[in-house]
Amino acid sequence: MSALPPGPPGTAPAPAPAPVPAPPGASAGAWLILSSAYVGQELAAEFGPLPPCMLPVGNSRLYELQLERIAAHRAARWPVHLTLPEDYRLPGEDARRLEAAGVVVVPVPPGLPLGEAVVYAVNYIGLPDQPLRILHGDTLLRDLPAGPQDPPTDLIAVAAGGDEYSWAEAELAEGLVRRLETAGPGRGDARRPIACGYFAFRSATALVRDITRARYDFIEGINLYAARHAVRAATAGAWFDFGHLQTYFHSRRAVTTARHFNALRIDGLTARKSSADRDKMRAEAAWLGGLPAPLRLYGARLLDSGGDEAGGEAGRAWYETEYEHMPALSELYVFGALGRPGWLRILDSCADFLALCAASRRPGAAPGSGDAVLAELAGRKTLRRLARFARESGFDIDHPMRLDGRPLPSLAAIAESLAALAETRDGRAECVMHGDFCFSNILWNARARRIRLIDPRGHVRPGHPGLHGDLRYDLAKLAHSILGRYDLILAGRYRLEAPSPHDLAIRFEPAPHQAWLEEAFADLSVDGVHAAGPAVRAAMTGLFLSMLPLHADRPDRQRAFIANALRLYAALERVPA
Repeated sequence: MSALPPGPPGTAPAPAPAPVPAPPGASAGAWLILSSAYVGQELAAEFGPLPPCMLPVGNSRLYELQLERIAAHRAARWPVHLTLPEDYRLPGEDARRLEAAGVVVVPVPPGLPLGEAVVYAVNYIGLPDQPLRILHGDTLLRDLPAGPQDPPTDLIAVAAGGDEYSWAEAELAEGLVRRLETAGPGRGDARRPIACGYFAFRSATALVRDITRARYDFIEGINLYAARHAVRAATAGAWFDFGHLQTYFHSRRAVTTARHFNALRIDGLTARKSSADRDKMRAEAAWLGGLPAPLRLYGARLLDSGGDEAGGEAGRAWYETEYEHMPALSELYVFGALGRPGWLRILDSCADFLALCAASRRPGAAPGSGDAVLAELAGRKTLRRLARFARESGFDIDHPMRLDGRPLPSLAAIAESLAALAETRDGRAECVMHGDFCFSNILWNARARRIRLIDPRGHVRPGHPGLHGDLRYDLAKLAHSILGRYDLILAGRYRLEAPSPHDLAIRFEPAPHQAWLEEAFADLSVDGVHAAGPAVRAAMTGLFLSMLPLHADRPDRQRAFIANALRLYAALERVPA
């Protein structure tokens, strides 16, 4: 059954714990996602120490996309097991999602070679002699090869050779895999396909036996298995490898572009953004193209822009920038595991950019012109948007609210109070303003230690493009990612309680970086403006009310925004305890 076969002297793997009992009526096979080793140094420098299946891909982790593909497979009813390093602290939200998906986590002692980890996992699970499908934790296939199910087929997914990394090349004969051979970086044979991380075996017991005979070498174990079984080569249609820095960014681009094709087209060299909101596209392009010289290092490089007359889609305007192979701060914040030094470098770069913005004042700007901008964006715009939300949704914004049972004013009264706080008289003049300076629009170049910005607002009033605005609004946008945890809401990583539409509570998944990042932000000061000052915090809180009508397609997200606005409002010192 699943007991370890005897191995050669000196090659015994780590002892496996008692097997997990198979549930009654267990299916005739099992899935095993292998993710028991941490990513290499290059990826760890970008995202921190993560198992590969926990890498971010857009607003998801890689394992979530892998489970989607498994769910579309004919063997979708087979139980799924996921190996993780034994010392990895699985975030609570991911533990909940995996449990909801029926995935069994297999903790594996860190440092085990791949073959030994497979044998350990099979014995931990307690698999009988049944089919086993294996997917590497850094691999995503758009369509997992199925093969005949009765009887099940032995197969290995293969694809054309990739970048200059170490791959397992496949020697084929008459459609069968005769042997796999590991080729070092730059030493591969381009004529040979490579094994791309998906395997199907008819016998878990035979696989374990052969890997053990091969002294726990995974590739040599497969070769022993292939010598005694007809292992079919199945050509993978679309294969995405997330296991190396270069292949990660290429794969992420391909996957995320497919999901947002209508608004964003990426070919690996350029990113082309288009919209029917022609004024918005023109304003964004004008901002990127008009940055003063000291700020150009921080902005995406504008290549071209236009509308219908320049090859655009009917009724749409567009602009094109150089595509950047960098993670967004939202990905690092929600899914990454960067330590304190990395995040402090990011915050320092944000502060450097904002200081340059503050020094780039609008020529001829009168004292107090920045105050007027803040009053418009953080006050009047919020009131207009909230009124629109009430009209479109029917929500009573004049009804008193409750947060965790605590009485609070109505949304209308809260918005009026926040607008009053944003009506400052500091005499600040307008300066360069990004206008949407939140984590999802800030990319991080870990090698240059500098942020890169995309998707600026480009105007204060629609139809009037411009570079300038108020520094405090950019700080408020940054605060709504750090203090407001906006990106956790977009990723759905929160728990909402709603006894009634006007009685809410919200809980966020805790993470170590949140507390000290909030402390570091609260200590930040740019050009004499305290990052956590009353005007900035009021503008930040109002952002969650201002965004309500923009998310009409997601009532769940609107409720989360309301609950979060109540949480942030209650934290202001002016609100009674």
